[in-house]
Amino acid sequence: MKADLCTMAPAVSADEGVVTVLSRCGASYNLTAEAAMRLSEELVRSAARARGQQRMSEPRTGDARSR
Repeated sequence: MKADLCTMAPAVSADEGVVTVLSRCGASYNLTAEAAMRLSEELVRSAARARGQQRMSEPRTGDARSR
C-alpha cells in the first residue's frame, strides 16, 4: 500500500490543550492531548510493523547462514 500524499508530513501544533493536525490537503483535526498521545503511540507501532513487513519481504543479502 502506498502512502497518500495528503497525509504525509502533516503540520501539527498545540494550543491550550488542543492538538491540531493539518494535512497537506487542508483537512484539519483537533484532538485532546491524551488522544494525540494515543494516536502517536498507534502510529509508531504501525510504522514499526510496516517496517518489519517490508524487511521480511526484501531479499536477504549477507546472511551469515548462507555462508
